[in-house]
Amino acid sequence: MLPLRPRLALATLLALAACEGKPQQPAASAVVAAAGPPAPAFLGRTLDGEPFELVGLRGQVVLLNVWATWCEPCRKEMPELQALHARHQAQGLSVVGVSVDAARLGPEVRRMVEDFQLSYPNVHDPRNTISASFKVVGYPTSFLIDRAGVIVWRRDGMIEPGDAELSAALATALAG
Repeated sequence: MLPLRPRLALATLLALAACEGKPQQPAASAVVAAAGPPAPAFLGRTLDGEPFELVGLRGQVVLLNVWATWCEPCRKEMPELQALHARHQAQGLSVVGVSVDAARLGPEVRRMVEDFQLSYPNVHDPRNTISASFKVVGYPTSFLIDRAGVIVWRRDGMIEPGDAELSAALATALAG
């Protein structure tokens, strides 16, 4: 077994590698065809304690964002997610955040949502059930789900302000 310092260094490196440690995908590969896969079922509870069921948002366009408190790119994109929510909510966009932090980090999840003044629902998934069903390999990862429940766009990595790919995919999904 490694001494404590090397173990901590290794744990830090692994956490950073899981947190976006890959380049952005080329434009063509981030957009999924309109007849893409249906979004997997996902159940949970919001930070307000309300039951959450992804299928319950059918009829709305959903931007589902999977994040963690220890992920710096996750933190950096939160203002943009809040801006998208505020800008497009009236058109039928529902932004939903899902934190995959361990149960012991529940207070930190709440604090982060409050600090960023996120007004869209956030679900704490301490068992990280979402990653297996949505095939998430790093954080942040976001999915745009159309009104029929089909994944039409995916981003493995941070959403930048004014993201052209997301804007195009969002305009198409909201028009449908």
